[in-house]
Amino acid sequence: MPEVCDVVRAVLAPFVGNMVADTCVRATAISVGKTSDELTVADVAALEERIRSLLAPIAPADTIDAMVADIKRGVE
Repeated sequence: MPEVCDVVRAVLAPFVGNMVADTCVRATAISVGKTSDELTVADVAALEERIRSLLAPIAPADTIDAMVADIKRGVE
């Protein structure tokens, strides 16, 4: 199974680019006291919250919903 951080980056990068995708992952990891590689399925809720807060000003809600759903499917 792929690492959570890799799934998130792969889903976000086509929409926001590699740098922003990586920033979302790293910011979430820091906020839960982990490194990017240490994120687990248990951290998906924190990832979703971070993604929504960072992308809400620049992406439509339905696009964000689709990205979050893709991430959830990718880590299950």
